[in-house]
Amino acid sequence: MSLMIKKLSIYSLYFALWQGIAMVVNRPVILPSFVDVFLRLINLLLTSDLYLHVSMTLIRVIQGTTLAFILALIVALMTHESKLLKDLLSPLILITKTIPNITYILLVLIWFARELSVIAVSFLILFPVLYSQFKTGLDQINPELIELFKLYPEGLVHKVTKVLVPLIKPYLYAGLKNGLSLGFKVGVMAEILGQVQPGLGYLMHIARMNFETTDLFAYTAIMILVVVIIEKGIALFLIKK
Repeated sequence: MSLMIKKLSIYSLYFALWQGIAMVVNRPVILPSFVDVFLRLINLLLTSDLYLHVSMTLIRVIQGTTLAFILALIVALMTHESKLLKDLLSPLILITKTIPNITYILLVLIWFARELSVIAVSFLILFPVLYSQFKTGLDQINPELIELFKLYPEGLVHKVTKVLVPLIKPYLYAGLKNGLSLGFKVGVMAEILGQVQPGLGYLMHIARMNFETTDLFAYTAIMILVVVIIEKGIALFLIKK
């Protein structure tokens, strides 16, 4: 309980500081007060339209993340079994990881329809990240276990489903958690630039166009809430497992 009180005290200090600076600036279009943002957030949470926009963003992000997760796992398993394939893909993975996210978003908006842009952006950004994480997990497997498996050979399907995948479960769970939270942030960014509607990013775009800074802060708070719920939800799932 004392730890919770300590955290609440720290957050309250920052909120009070925010409120004080906003009162000194006295220009809501530049920096709205904490009280105004909080009241606007409560008002938004009581409207049904918000949940439609958030759910559509989540659906697009989940689709892109799922595609990236599955393909990254398949490719990681393939490169684990084939050194030649690993060497061939290494430069490509390195390049895709170093390309700025904004470049992906701008290119995808040119290549795909707006409705598909969020899915495509989520996939392109998450695939190299998830692949690297899964490949690290496979490389961390005790070599003695691999040698033991060679003494009692089984089919490839058995090796993948009964040996490799169970051994890298922590990396799979971490990839799912990080992928969804990162994918949501990137997806909202793609919606803002592509004006994809309905979606949380579209609401933020409208707030920016109308100079509704209070709304922009409130939508940002909603983004934070969604990411926290995703991460805590997956964490609780892992604890239950």
